[in-house]
Amino acid sequence: MTKKRDLRVFLDGVPFTQGTGFRLSGRVDLNLYPDLFLLQCRNLPKEGIFQLRNARQISVLSNGSRPATRQTSGLPNVSCLATGILSDVYTQTVPEGTVTVAAFSLGLDLWNAEVSVSCPAGTSVSDDVRAILGASGTGIQPLSFPGEDPQPLRGRAYAGKAAEAITSALSQAEACGFLTPAGLQVIPKDPLPASLHLTEADLTDRPVFADAGRKMILSTNVVGFQPGDEMTLSFEGTTTKGLIVSRLVDADSYAGPWKTELLIEVH
Repeated sequence: MTKKRDLRVFLDGVPFTQGTGFRLSGRVDLNLYPDLFLLQCRNLPKEGIFQLRNARQISVLSNGSRPATRQTSGLPNVSCLATGILSDVYTQTVPEGTVTVAAFSLGLDLWNAEVSVSCPAGTSVSDDVRAILGASGTGIQPLSFPGEDPQPLRGRAYAGKAAEAITSALSQAEACGFLTPAGLQVIPKDPLPASLHLTEADLTDRPVFADAGRKMILSTNVVGFQPGDEMTLSFEGTTTKGLIVSRLVDADSYAGPWKTELLIEVH
């Protein structure tokens, strides 16, 4: 298992190489709440701070770990750990110099968007979601809609935050939504076939089970696993199936923490 610590930062798609090291920390859960990530940048010069303050979107990638395998085409060698819209930048003095912190979130624009949408009787839940996304003005695209797609017999009206309206619409199908860089992913109530397959080589510690075995916590290589992915784990001759419901990352390219933790809902 490689121990290479490699974080690559992009501002609006352009590589950002200022400073002497980065630390990424944050957690993303299986919902549409704008989970916050923090990027700490050591000893940025003034021009680096200026670039950071004037960016709109931040992406942090890593290729320092072996990726788990997917049933279809496989994960890329470069893994996106976090991406989102910048919300705040501040600098603080530490014994080693300065640390500039950038806060960002993938779902911030959807959370801030307000909508007022009416959907007539007989239209599907997926149509409701498309209408809400269109009214949000965010440009976020709906991805596939697996599972049940009911057509309620009564009309519906959605008003307020777009993210909460989508959550309300999806509840009619007993589904939930999750934002990915590609768009809105819908997670149905019934498990889909596993698309992600982990082995002992993907772990940095033994699995930990909780809640009478209904939850599993995995410490893994620093890879951008997505909540909402159905997965299997092959460990010591046993295969466990589940859904990733949360991912925590704390990765320091210089020293200190270098970990990813997954919370799995075991089937």
